[in-house]
Amino acid sequence: MFRRGSVVIILITMIFVCTGCWDRMEINDMALVMASSMDLEENGRYSGTVQMVIPARQIGNTSQKTKQYFVESGTGSSIQELIATEQSKLSRRLFVAHRRVLFIGEKLGRQGIKDFLDHFGRNPTTRLRTYVVLVKGGEGKNALNIDYPLEFVPTEAVREMEKLVGGMAVTMRDLFLAASGEGIEPVMGVVELTRSSEKVNAGNTRKTFNLTGTAVFKDLKLVGYLNARDTQLMMWVTGKLNSGMLTARLPDRKGSASIRLTSAKRTVVPSIQGGKVKFTIQLEGQGTVEENKSGLDLANPKYLHLIESALEKSVPGETRKMIELVQKKYNSDIFGFGEVLHKKKPKVWRKLRHSWDELFANAEFIVKTDFEVTRAGMIGPPLQLKEREIVK
Repeated sequence: MFRRGSVVIILITMIFVCTGCWDRMEINDMALVMASSMDLEENGRYSGTVQMVIPARQIGNTSQKTKQYFVESGTGSSIQELIATEQSKLSRRLFVAHRRVLFIGEKLGRQGIKDFLDHFGRNPTTRLRTYVVLVKGGEGKNALNIDYPLEFVPTEAVREMEKLVGGMAVTMRDLFLAASGEGIEPVMGVVELTRSSEKVNAGNTRKTFNLTGTAVFKDLKLVGYLNARDTQLMMWVTGKLNSGMLTARLPDRKGSASIRLTSAKRTVVPSIQGGKVKFTIQLEGQGTVEENKSGLDLANPKYLHLIESALEKSVPGETRKMIELVQKKYNSDIFGFGEVLHKKKPKVWRKLRHSWDELFANAEFIVKTDFEVTRAGMIGPPLQLKEREIVK
């Protein structure tokens, strides 16, 4: 009897102690944010826009052309204030844990993203896998009003394009690590809003997304851009390149061949010579021939070696030129060479860390390439050439 009474007392106590999920938010109470933007207005105030999915039951059996999303905006003297303004216009609570893409306007990028990082770094609902993309020459909010027929939520297209095309895909996590790290500066993927070839109402063309390279930051401020080709080389140097296309221009006017990268690796070895920092970069790659414009019969191994040799001669020069652009024009170590020095020579780094900007600007870079063409495709010579025109 005593034991039963004890159990009853414990159960009654648990009723008052275990109050359940008092702060639980039902999905019916959420406004699911799939993408958002952050901009800086002329008066110095922040402006933001959120793109939210419309609940399925509200769409019903209407035409497929019905939008699956809607947008709302707000402004404020701080980021938190603008979010409060957005929230005041909605019947559901903003929920950003599923946000896929965050667009940053160019003006805000040039002003600086310190406040931006502080806000999102403190917010526990920040999704670290959210892609952060800079809108070149425009405002982030404009990206949220573009209709993209292949995706229910248009901005999902940017995320998929980053993965498919192999562009500079930077997540919130990447941004936090670069901003708080030593010997490395942040970058962002870049999108431009361009005119599509598709005709819409009254013969006008609609706007679409175009991935165009990389945004370079210095001290958390936008200082310039890299084009698509330089972005590919930069990703190779930083070990982030997984795929891509290379063009091998063959000597003696033999034409060219397009190679699809199937593997890309890099090794960076730092050294100090005469008080000057030196980095030796070894780039390794494998690929298959996607197009043959050379007139050579690539079934012959010696011509595959000719392609390999052409790439091994051209890639180092292009890479050095790209590094020099970032080094001399932007003086921003987006490659993380300082981070490499920190990891491989920590004692040396401790002596050089405070003067790294100057040392990076005057560092020497040696680039070497080792490339292997693993396949020539299903055929050796170009199909359009006659037998007598093929070099075997």
